[in-house]
Amino acid sequence: MMTVMQLHVIGAEKMHCAGCETRVRNALRRLPGVRDVRASAETQQIAVTIDPSEVSREQVCARLQQLGYEVTS
Repeated sequence: MMTVMQLHVIGAEKMHCAGCETRVRNALRRLPGVRDVRASAETQQIAVTIDPSEVSREQVCARLQQLGYEVTS
């Protein structure tokens, strides 16, 4: 069963442009179990569709932290 995570970018580092959105999408899609990613620099929102049997919320958040983004639900 798929789960949609709704995340909001907080902190000093923000998504600024379409390039930032693409970087987030590409990095998260490389995680096993991530089925879809929608990122918006305008709203600072990231929606991630995952298969929780393959990837955890913590793994998704950790990948975003590696990119320099702090997120909250």
